[in-house]
Amino acid sequence: MINPSEKGINTFKNLSYRVSIYFLILAIIISGFIIFIGYHYIRDLMFESNRYRLQFEVREILDDVENSMDDASRFTRHLAMDFNQEKMQIDPHKLMKMIFDGQPYTSSFTMVISEANNHLIPRSTYTLFRSGEVILSDSSGYVSKNNMANAWIIRLLDQSKPEWSPPYYDLEIGARVVNYAYPFDYIHNGLTVHATFFCLVNIDRHLRNLNKQRMIKSGLAILLNEKNQIVYHPDSLETGKNISSVIGYFEKSKLDVIRLLADRPTGFQLIYSDTRTVVIYWPIRSSNWYMILAVPEIFFISELKRLSLFIIPIFLFIGSIVAIITIYNSIKLISPISYLADDSRKIVEEAEFEPEIISNDPKFLSDSPAIWRLANIHPISSMTDIQAISENMDKIKDRLANYRESTIQNSLDRKELEKELKLARDIEMGMVPTNFPLAPNHKDFDCYGKLIPAKIVGGDLFDLFLLDDNQLFISVTDTLGKGIPAAMYSVMTRTFIRSIANPITRLGKIMESLNDALSQVHDSDMFATVFLSKLNLKTGEMIYCNAGHPHPIILRNNKKHEILSQSHGIPVGVKRKISFTESRLILASGESLIAYTDGITEQNNEHGEFFGLDRLISIVNPIREKAPQIIVNKTLDALGHFQGKTEVHDDITLVAIKFLGSDKFEPYGESQ
Repeated sequence: MINPSEKGINTFKNLSYRVSIYFLILAIIISGFIIFIGYHYIRDLMFESNRYRLQFEVREILDDVENSMDDASRFTRHLAMDFNQEKMQIDPHKLMKMIFDGQPYTSSFTMVISEANNHLIPRSTYTLFRSGEVILSDSSGYVSKNNMANAWIIRLLDQSKPEWSPPYYDLEIGARVVNYAYPFDYIHNGLTVHATFFCLVNIDRHLRNLNKQRMIKSGLAILLNEKNQIVYHPDSLETGKNISSVIGYFEKSKLDVIRLLADRPTGFQLIYSDTRTVVIYWPIRSSNWYMILAVPEIFFISELKRLSLFIIPIFLFIGSIVAIITIYNSIKLISPISYLADDSRKIVEEAEFEPEIISNDPKFLSDSPAIWRLANIHPISSMTDIQAISENMDKIKDRLANYRESTIQNSLDRKELEKELKLARDIEMGMVPTNFPLAPNHKDFDCYGKLIPAKIVGGDLFDLFLLDDNQLFISVTDTLGKGIPAAMYSVMTRTFIRSIANPITRLGKIMESLNDALSQVHDSDMFATVFLSKLNLKTGEMIYCNAGHPHPIILRNNKKHEILSQSHGIPVGVKRKISFTESRLILASGESLIAYTDGITEQNNEHGEFFGLDRLISIVNPIREKAPQIIVNKTLDALGHFQGKTEVHDDITLVAIKFLGSDKFEPYGESQ
């Protein structure tokens, strides 16, 4: 008969051996599966990584293109506005040359005049163009060697709206260009003259940088505009053509270019033609252009192979270590079972049971009281799982007690925070005028305003106070963001405005001082839009300065409205040493100023529609004769009705000031 102790040892060895083999096979299968999945995951990850990197590099280049086009359209519009002045301060041709000299990416600038009966004069009035580094002028016929460009130019001479031409390759300057046409009318010698500015922008200087990108040099890059016309192609002569001219490149693949251009998604696709090719595509959001890049897969695979030679051995090494540790721990887990089997045999011997009974009736052995007796005689020497669990339960009890104490403390801290936030709200709302009428002794004006924060505290603030007995000062501030940081920034802005506001200093100077102070005292990315105004209560003259704030509305007595669309500078706090101008107008008795923040116009409803400026005007216009309090309350009621169950996403501020002059007016006598 086999010695029971030897049988237990053999059982232990056999069981450990089998478990080791099972774990080893399982480790090999899992490793192979992970390597397979990991290879494809890393490959896709590299595709995505290269796409993101390429998008960033191309975005920087295209930003330069868009900035050049924006500069050209901006100075063209400004020049047209100068022509609309009754008396120009400088000779038009001299002004055109001076502005043109500051536009390095503008190749030519032309002014073409049409006769009153709309017959075209076959020559330009004045043309500037670059010849190397020299600016020359010419008044010969304005034609191009590109037929498409000429047809576009002739068509735009009869148009009334500005327009960009399709991109094309200009043979005269040997570069890719786009042309901007700006038609306008102006008075000359008492007659209305129709003219068109043509501004030719050289975008090739920026687009050439695309050839320096390693991925673009390795494949085929096509940049399309919103009309699917080619803006960039390695062959410059393809510029301006329709995508159909190069679509044959993709005909043998499974890439549906027509569907791609219709949906304009972002992503990549592996296609098969003569070679395996990765096509990366994404839209240029700001300009509505679209980029398609086809790169041989080997470009990515070569990087992946180099990476695999480094990663796979490391992964196999780590996998081997994990397998060894797992097998070792599994053996330790099995060993107590073997010891228990040996002890059970000893129990059978002490109880004088036959071996056959031991093997055929295990239930009988499990019920034997000798097992419990032997368990006390032969305890397991090393720490068992049960012992570890027992010790861990004691630790868990301690952790639960600590967690309970921590939870109670967190609850107390949260209540204290809510209390402090409520106090902060009270402090912030205390800075907003709430007692109306603002100056009961003044019958020459009436005002009212409300601030509704999106959170407990917000980034909107408004202020109304008398600089002296004849001037009312108005300020409306909207800080980027919401919550405590925005509230602190707005309070700081309001405090600084109050400290420097006086009847003598011009508003532009006040805004400049405010901008310099905010730009200097913080390192965050926060800024604020600010509207400042001074209203002369004797004359009705209103001076105002707008730093990136939504344009206020003037409600005139003739049942018309006027939008103060003049902007005098960028938001304050962006950068220092910015100049701000100011404007002025006259309010007649009974006319009102409506100032607001974008929390009103940008509030949406359940259907995703914005409240908008037009809807705001349609609400305040019919109640222009009402008191400011009625105007504000009815407008906010209409906003709440429009909003429905939609959450408020931004702070809401609305202020109404009515100039009364010498007329009698009882602002709070009328019922709402």
